[in-house]
Amino acid sequence: MKKLWWTLAGLMLAQKLWKSWLVRRFFARPVPAPAREVGLVSVIQPILSGDPTLGECLAANLAARSGYDLEFIWLIDDDDAAARALCGELAARSARPVEIVSLPPPAERANPKTIKLVAGMERARGDVVCVLDDDTRLPDGGLEQCLPYLNQPGVGLAFGLPYYRHFGNLWSGLVSLFVNGQSLLTYVPYTALSEPFTINGMFYALRRDVLDAVGGFAGLEGILADDFAVASRLREHGYRLAQTPLRHAISTHVSGPRHYLSLIQRWFIFPRESLLRHLSPYQQGIVYGLGALPALFPLALALRLAFRPSRAAGAYAALYFGHSLWAYRRIDAAYLGRATPAAWAWAVPLVETVFPLQLLAALLAPQRIVWRGHVMQVERGGEFHFISRRVRDKG
Repeated sequence: MKKLWWTLAGLMLAQKLWKSWLVRRFFARPVPAPAREVGLVSVIQPILSGDPTLGECLAANLAARSGYDLEFIWLIDDDDAAARALCGELAARSARPVEIVSLPPPAERANPKTIKLVAGMERARGDVVCVLDDDTRLPDGGLEQCLPYLNQPGVGLAFGLPYYRHFGNLWSGLVSLFVNGQSLLTYVPYTALSEPFTINGMFYALRRDVLDAVGGFAGLEGILADDFAVASRLREHGYRLAQTPLRHAISTHVSGPRHYLSLIQRWFIFPRESLLRHLSPYQQGIVYGLGALPALFPLALALRLAFRPSRAAGAYAALYFGHSLWAYRRIDAAYLGRATPAAWAWAVPLVETVFPLQLLAALLAPQRIVWRGHVMQVERGGEFHFISRRVRDKG
């Protein structure tokens, strides 16, 4: 048993070093040169009020510098008076064209985001269509890091890498630490073993002709995990998904412990019900081998220290968690623009250790998600239905 433990410990440390090396290699690659002119880029943003940082995110995207001509299509709900007022104010000040489209509430089994994407496509005039979540910020020059990948052979969709930048309170900071400690070290390494089989739905880009060829977003309304649904549609039509070095910041204010647990639960339910049930055994092996097992190990290490302490275990733990802290700070400085305040970095090993408990709680909890007031029941395979909807505010 002792030999098995130290074999596992060695493998876990080796995979941390391997992942860090893959991240460095990934960002050292040059961005491909653009192979075709892009006349106009349509940025489609489904918008729902409820987060206090929403206005900052929308304004930041309008002001982001880019060599491409951009148009923004903002899709709001008829009964979302707060979004209507905010979007109207920002659009009036924008130097870029903004169209605000108001839509009725979705049907019982229709994904609110996908419904808005379908409507946005009807109005988009660009050669390239970008889908951008309302809590996501494109950096200056971000599109230049992403759109050239659409010209590579067989590529139908290009997407970026998310990180969090909001540390406004304890719960927002914990979410940001978790994402920033896992994002690059999870999303980048798996593409060394497999072509991407899903995407990060916070931002992605497609050429208009490709999107038209696959039928757009129509027909995907009944699937809750819209990002996996879009990725699957592209792959079913023979297109590749390209992970790009674009890093886009996300700003979500987490109001308290209940909101925090709800958010973590939603992140775990989505892949379990929508992603894992549709992957091949090899792809599932990648998810569990690169994601689940390494994520569970820090708690196992902490328990061993608590119940079977030894000098060797203590030295190993110092090395293991020391590398976690070093890797986090290096990634934050090199690739995330120092998004994490220095005072927060000490909590990285703690967040690593309690993560398995959050995973267990999410697996045992009812398969319901809460999204800005909407409560949805997730069904096996990724479909869903509304349990209750947010209170309407017609203003």
